[in-house]
Amino acid sequence: MTITHSAAADSRLIMVTSEYCSYCQSWERDVGGVYNKSPYAAELPLSRVKFGSKMPKNVAIKKPVVGTPTFLIIHNGQEVDRQRGYTNAEMFFWWISDHTIE
Repeated sequence: MTITHSAAADSRLIMVTSEYCSYCQSWERDVGGVYNKSPYAAELPLSRVKFGSKMPKNVAIKKPVVGTPTFLIIHNGQEVDRQRGYTNAEMFFWWISDHTIE
């Protein structure tokens, strides 16, 4: 699903994270510091949720999150896609690019 500019205001990226997760730490090192400067941040602003915490108000997910990191693309309060785990920055940005317009 590609998000249009008019819908982008109602879209976001949620990262479910844990301070003990080595893959989360790798993501933070590789992507976390540059994500807000990327072309994707305007369309999918990032927020982090600690594993085991409740989702932000007005966010419905399709199934429980069972591991970290899990990245959720939310549109109009509904989960439209998720990515479990983290391999590298290139694969992360490739996945996210499927959900935005550049």
